[in-house]
Amino acid sequence: MKKIIKNTITTVAALGLLAIAPMTMASDAGHGGDHHATGTTTATPQSTLKKTIEGNNAFMHDHASNHFDAFQAGQVPNLTIITCSDSRVHTQLFGFEPDNNIFAIRNVGNQIENSEGSVDYGIHHLPTKVLLILGHSSCGAVKAAMGDYSGETKGIKAELDPLQPMLAQDNGEGSFNGRWADNVERNVDYQVGKALELYGDKVQAGNLAVVGAVYDFNNLWGKGRGAVVIVNVNGENNPNIIQNHPVLDQLAKSDMITHVGSRVK
Repeated sequence: MKKIIKNTITTVAALGLLAIAPMTMASDAGHGGDHHATGTTTATPQSTLKKTIEGNNAFMHDHASNHFDAFQAGQVPNLTIITCSDSRVHTQLFGFEPDNNIFAIRNVGNQIENSEGSVDYGIHHLPTKVLLILGHSSCGAVKAAMGDYSGETKGIKAELDPLQPMLAQDNGEGSFNGRWADNVERNVDYQVGKALELYGDKVQAGNLAVVGAVYDFNNLWGKGRGAVVIVNVNGENNPNIIQNHPVLDQLAKSDMITHVGSRVK
């Protein structure tokens, strides 16, 4: 139990660890940040499945049978995370084994509304003490929602529509790319607000911390590629105040500087 509590604290305090490069299953495409791939790939269903199974073989080789002992009968994660479905965003960026540590929820645009039941489960039934809402630079969902997506499928439109209230804060001034990045952060703030509407009683009781952050692999927040930048804690989005927030009181001063920030405040 002490280890679990310690890991929970470490999860918040070590949010800025660089991402571990995943196994390459296709070409290095899509770095322009669009929600459509911009490169080409020679992958086929057969070759992709082959690499998937070979990867699982390597995983089984690297994880002895006793690795799974702790969660044979159930899960005891420390962290509920809601993040984007984007293939560039994965939980290994935190630098520790996600197995039995992270209850992960993914959808386009890291939205509470589109996965409310899953978030409820993590908060009410597991229950984890931290809800991390993790946006990311170059989010295709935010970009799509900023434009005309009327030609998309019914399902995609239904998942992008809930972003529109957040985008009402965008006054249209400045470059598109600058507005895009700012809207990624605005969306994180908006989702934290949604979480507080649902779980504010737990936050008030000290049983839950809602942390909003951006995984920035483009260095748009100026903290370095791969940094997780904390932009909101329990509804507070002023970086100077966040640095003194009790939720972060085990964070080193150097980590405060490199992992707390904002583009829009």
